[in-house]
Amino acid sequence: MIKANRILQNSGWWIISILSLAPLLFWLFGNPYGSPLKFMFSSLSVFAKDIGDVFGLCGMAMFSLVIILSARLKIFERFFKGINDAYTAHHFFGGVALILLLFHPLFLAYNYLLISFRQGALFLLPGANWAQNFGTIGLLVMIITLVITFYTKIKYQVWRFTHKFLGLAYVFAIFHTFLIKSDLSFNNGLRTYFLVLGITAIVAFFYRTLFADYLVKVLRYTVKDIKLLPDKIWEIEFKPVGKEIKFTSGQFGFIKFYSKELSRELHPFSFSSNTGSPLKIAVKELGDYTDKLGSLKVGDLVKIEGPFGVFNFRNHSNKKQVWVAGGIGITPFLSMLRSLDEKDSEYKIDLYYSIKDENCLAFADEIQEIAGLNENLNATIWISKAMGFLTADAIKEKTQDLMERDILICGPAIMMDTMKKQFLAQGALEKQIHIEEFQLY
Repeated sequence: MIKANRILQNSGWWIISILSLAPLLFWLFGNPYGSPLKFMFSSLSVFAKDIGDVFGLCGMAMFSLVIILSARLKIFERFFKGINDAYTAHHFFGGVALILLLFHPLFLAYNYLLISFRQGALFLLPGANWAQNFGTIGLLVMIITLVITFYTKIKYQVWRFTHKFLGLAYVFAIFHTFLIKSDLSFNNGLRTYFLVLGITAIVAFFYRTLFADYLVKVLRYTVKDIKLLPDKIWEIEFKPVGKEIKFTSGQFGFIKFYSKELSRELHPFSFSSNTGSPLKIAVKELGDYTDKLGSLKVGDLVKIEGPFGVFNFRNHSNKKQVWVAGGIGITPFLSMLRSLDEKDSEYKIDLYYSIKDENCLAFADEIQEIAGLNENLNATIWISKAMGFLTADAIKEKTQDLMERDILICGPAIMMDTMKKQFLAQGALEKQIHIEEFQLY
């Protein structure tokens, strides 16, 4: 069952790729005038036009799927390694779609450039043809949005706001796709395919961006308790208002605090508690938003969407594991530690918890207490100021059967990337390494 789930979770990237290339098949075999390949290489101008058409069709299909992925539906986790992997795919395919759609008009402009440079420039600029103008406007909005996303460091809320314009770009692009005279005008299969993709993408955009407050299912909680722990970590406990969220240890949710100081912003936080226990999260002060968590008051309303994520030790058939946590990356592991029971006695786990110095020992005592109750759980608190940075070599020295284990890593992005490279250099296989690297692009 675990192997079957793993295969299914790895299929998302292939599914997006195949669906993005599907228009090529309609273009090749659904043309009532015969396969375009018969004429494609007859001249450079025909070749340029056909390549431009293919880039436009595949780029638009991929753009549609990028918008659909942004809906953040739980079902996506069946086809990706968690919603974080789906967001990575959203980011990657968004970039590829932009490249394809950029080259689409450039190849089509070739035939106009044969007449004159002025005609080529006029083709690329807005004019009297509004079907073409919709495409130009959509592409410009897409370029600006994705450049901001890829090349600037912006706050999460600004990121969310700019992504609304990605949906706007798509609306212009879909108008262009159906109004411009193209293969869709006579290829029924292609037109039907884009109609299905277009409707699905626009519904997804409305669901997640415009009407999320009304359509997205959330559960209501209130703040029951809030404690400040060492290393500026806040542990917040919630009290349900009605139905409780059911989650697996290691998962996370999107949480909105209804507090004046926190401006009702939606942010992802890992659950630090175990299912069945009072719901808790542990958050380190790292920025403008998290620095304000201390202003929360008991009784403040909270809305939670989720759960999301597949980062859990029970999702792997190998019962010999190494857990590597850096700083606040201990949170999902803390949830797993608190969930250990008799049925997990077959697991042999070595936990390495890397912290900066003795002032960062927020959960060390609890971790050691849990380890004392589980003979197959070994916990090492690694203080980098005194012992140097935690490395794969240091872990292999203590866990000598390292290459026989699965490795779970969570912590700062640079730490996770470095540790993964080190483990691979040690001889670990890619499939042995599991990283909780949730990032919003």
